Amino acid sequence: MISNKKQKLVFENKNACTSNGILHGPLITDNVRGEVLCASCGEVITDRTEDFGFEQRSLGPEDYSNSTRTGLGSALSIHDKGLSTIIGHSDKDASGNSISTYMKYTFNRLRTWDSRSKSSSAERNLRSAFVIMGAIQPKLDVSDAVVERAAYLYRKALTKNIIRGRTISGMILSALYVACRESGVPRTLQDISNVGNVSFKGLSRHYRVFVKALELHVDSLNPSEFVSKIGTSVGLSEKAKRDALDIIEKAKQKGIADGKNPVSLAATALFLSAVLNEEKTTQDKIAQASGISSVTIRNIAKVFRKSLALSK
Repeated sequence: MISNKKQKLVFENKNACTSNGILHGPLITDNVRGEVLCASCGEVITDRTEDFGFEQRSLGPEDYSNSTRTGLGSALSIHDKGLSTIIGHSDKDASGNSISTYMKYTFNRLRTWDSRSKSSSAERNLRSAFVIMGAIQPKLDVSDAVVERAAYLYRKALTKNIIRGRTISGMILSALYVACRESGVPRTLQDISNVGNVSFKGLSRHYRVFVKALELHVDSLNPSEFVSKIGTSVGLSEKAKRDALDIIEKAKQKGIADGKNPVSLAATALFLSAVLNEEKTTQDKIAQASGISSVTIRNIAKVFRKSLALSK
């Protein structure tokens, strides 16, 4: 393929070229050939100059389908961190000529042994775990930073050998939940259980083992983090959300929020705020959006109305 790249000439405004004591014209830098020459006589002053500019390369249709030029960036959420190398399946040499049948057979054997050498139990474990996490990330709508933190925690757990005897899905989901808690992402254990298609009881057991084995200190969830999520899903106004935050803050000051589920507190505060602002929503809608039963919201609402002296 003949390149259509045109030669670029860059003029420099200085007369620094001298030959036989005669001052020549301006210098010309040829970026294609890497030469510096005189514009008056054509004498090459310097050749093979180093180009510090940005790379410019014209790609044809066949170049876009070729993925051998670049690869994925390094990431903990990739089982091999994106740093491994493989023996390609091309049957041509560097010059583009076909290799012999004997060499094809030799490279096939090398590919087989290369693949087997990388098939350790830890490698297979990481590959399975990160496939699960990759499928769950878009469903939970969490950022890549949270996924990277979860991958780091899971690798740490694998190093300490606490994955053995437990399900890979339970441990990787536990790592993802811890990463959400540390990053302040409002996701509950029930949310992750539903998306990951695992039982809540089993995931809770894996989570306790995970936190204890790694000696993690995870802060409790803040009810205010769930107000926006639940309020938006049921269509409440911004004023109702702000009033719900005020109700939660007053409940904390009174001490009646201690020991209660943060999601239950957020759902109850939103329900009371919706009633006070006369917005069209029901207790069942808020319960369904938050994953809390209507009975729980109703019981906490009674305590809030009595202690905070709410009018409605």
